[in-house]
Amino acid sequence: MYSYLYSFIQKLILKKSLNSDAGNLLKFIKFKNIIDIGCGESDVHNYFKINNKQKYFGYELDDYLVNKLKKKYTKKNFYFSKKNIEQINFKRFNPKNTIILLIGIFHHIDDQTIKVFLSKTKKFKTVSIDAVILPDQNFITRLLFFFDKGNFIRSFRGYKKIIKGFEYKVLRNRYLRFPYDHLMCFRNIKKKEVNKALRIINYR
Repeated sequence: MYSYLYSFIQKLILKKSLNSDAGNLLKFIKFKNIIDIGCGESDVHNYFKINNKQKYFGYELDDYLVNKLKKKYTKKNFYFSKKNIEQINFKRFNPKNTIILLIGIFHHIDDQTIKVFLSKTKKFKTVSIDAVILPDQNFITRLLFFFDKGNFIRSFRGYKKIIKGFEYKVLRNRYLRFPYDHLMCFRNIKKKEVNKALRIINYR
């Protein structure tokens, strides 16, 4: 029941999945491990297929989703665990060949938790996408932010203050059928790779 309801809501509000851009980006990056924090339904696999030499680690707090994913992805290079961002042991991964995905995660996490995570993962390729408050947003956008389950939707400046040492890309009205803006933050990933994935020529 949950799966059908989730899929229905996704189709209703999304015109483009956030995971589609994450999946496209993976096509331009060399890696052996993916760490997908808050992987949800693990939708990134709809846009990128990992090979037998790569490993995928999905972390999610919902028991139903973790069990569902374990049954769906039975190959040995797929691993799913019920852990939050603070419980993941990043020391077991080689930063040189690992990429971390945080799709819609930072706006659910307080500043201190983000800072601790970033201090542990300085050398990792990292990409996040989250809702962002911009000065010229209309009333509808702010209203949608109010109904978002995340308690930490920040301004562009607010994200930059916490997520330091990253590059940033403002994505305006890209994913939802309603006015809604997102911010992509990325570290240890080349700008040209991000532009190719987003199919955008002008970089901000």
